[in-house]
Amino acid sequence: VLPTREGLNNLASSRGLLCSCLLASFAMDFDDLDEAEATLGPTPDALREALMKQQEPGSLPGARAHPKPAGVSFGARCTQKVLYLHGPGSNEGMARRQVEAVFKNVPWEAEFKIFEWHYFVGNINQKLEEIHADPAVQEVFKSFGNKCGDTHDGYMSYMFMFGESHNDETWLGCSAREKCKAGKMPDSSAFHEVMEEFAQFLATTGPYDGLCGFDMGACLAFEAARLAQEGDARFEKRFRYLMLFSARGHRELAKFGQGDLRPKAPLQIPTYLGWSMEDDSKQYSNYEDLALYIHPDFRGVFFHDQGHRPPNLLKNTPQCIQLDAFVDSARVDLEYKVSQTKEVLMYKDFWLPLLREPLPVVSTVAPRKLLVVEDPLGEHGPAPTEAKDRRRFPAQESPDVCAKRLEIYRWVTGTTAADFAAEAAAIAGGAAVVEIMEVPFRPEHHGLPWHPEVKSRDTSVAYAAGQGRSRWMQAEDEISLPWVEARRVADELLEQLALGVDDVVGIVGLGTGAHVAFALAEAMMNRRRLLPVRLFTVCPPTVWPFEDAPTLGALVNTPIRYLTCPQSVAGPPWRLETATCGAFSHSHFEDKSTMVKLVMEEMTALGSD
Repeated sequence: VLPTREGLNNLASSRGLLCSCLLASFAMDFDDLDEAEATLGPTPDALREALMKQQEPGSLPGARAHPKPAGVSFGARCTQKVLYLHGPGSNEGMARRQVEAVFKNVPWEAEFKIFEWHYFVGNINQKLEEIHADPAVQEVFKSFGNKCGDTHDGYMSYMFMFGESHNDETWLGCSAREKCKAGKMPDSSAFHEVMEEFAQFLATTGPYDGLCGFDMGACLAFEAARLAQEGDARFEKRFRYLMLFSARGHRELAKFGQGDLRPKAPLQIPTYLGWSMEDDSKQYSNYEDLALYIHPDFRGVFFHDQGHRPPNLLKNTPQCIQLDAFVDSARVDLEYKVSQTKEVLMYKDFWLPLLREPLPVVSTVAPRKLLVVEDPLGEHGPAPTEAKDRRRFPAQESPDVCAKRLEIYRWVTGTTAADFAAEAAAIAGGAAVVEIMEVPFRPEHHGLPWHPEVKSRDTSVAYAAGQGRSRWMQAEDEISLPWVEARRVADELLEQLALGVDDVVGIVGLGTGAHVAFALAEAMMNRRRLLPVRLFTVCPPTVWPFEDAPTLGALVNTPIRYLTCPQSVAGPPWRLETATCGAFSHSHFEDKSTMVKLVMEEMTALGSD
């Protein structure tokens, strides 16, 4: 029998502590122990198991089979009619070259010429240096443009991306772009015009067997599939499958509420996704995040080492063989049997969105504590004055924006428990409602290898294999310390904390400390059966070690708050988002005092509603 939602929250509101029972009743027999444990309610594992039964991706509200057109092989001579959507700053000539590179060695294409390719070209014309900031990339693309004075143009895009690759990235259409150039802010229909143009193109030229896209084009193809699943007649029965390279979705805090445009349930359309872990245009967790919005039974995944491009697939490589198998099933509309490759298995047990449990009931009179997990490295990260180094930071990013996010990160990592204590006292007029508790690190914790050692990327040649780490992925955004070590640290920290049976406990983690805070919440739940009423993660690392990583719903129904600045280039926090079936939400801040106040006001107001 599944527990009620009220029952699921009972664990968080009761503040039960098995360890306290043991210490207070050392002489109890095993029957007494069983009775004491039973009073604490279901175990975290039992709660998680119950919640997971409600999270089956094909049964979530809005789940639906993709509405595909009747028939197959819509091209001439029974070929696969496929529409290619190019990346930003591209054109049909470049698109044709990209398609050839990907598919020339795929047996179904190499031997049978199975594809009939069509191209949807954007209508925003940009100059070479306007859309391609990296000099090495400009050199590669120069010959594909049109001579225009002392530069080249003819590099087309479907939309303008405000704040591209940052935490508030927002997609704008052609007219919205012109308003931005004129210093005006467009209205909320800024992106819809792009999809309307695409819908009209599909209505005129479709149906297609598949959509294939790269970067911006892949974003539009995915968006069309989302709208089709959600019942938008403009996109229903227009295509049967997707092949996407370097595809990403809407950011949660994009402007005009575009975060609400993410799928309501995982898409059930056969999809083959590929990206590079060395992509120097985006942080690769953007691509991981979008992949989770495809139902695991419909999701094929592969990696390549060629950076931000549709990959040049070599003959007989695993990627080429897997793509051929995808094409083989898709061409005759057979059920897609996803190959259980290493890449597929990495994400198989994760998906988004999830059903969210309501916030736990919190007593207004129970003692409340905020555990502050400071950054174990203290104030750290690149200084704002280093922002002009384009070998270290993204070529596409304004140095001023880069300097701002570096400054904010250093503020966060330098924030201490004393800052929260001062705000708590200010809110309460001197008599703090929330007790601030610093989580004390041991000396050896400060010297652990929390983050990877980073070398400057080779930026001399574009798209060469093995160029190294993306400039969009800062060392501070990735954790290299194995989970077994992080959990050991959390256990040692928990041993030092005096937490009462009736305490209402929140946790805030700062920078690298946010990762420790997550592990501490996990330890509290598993070792003391105590769930935090809030877990605040401030500028946390979003890239975690895969081995032994927390599973879907690992923190049961713990509410998690993800706080960062809009200028951040960290990828989507899908690890945090999938770790709880409780409430999950984002907020932005641009100064230290706002961040501290946001946390303290929320902790102080618990239970007031």
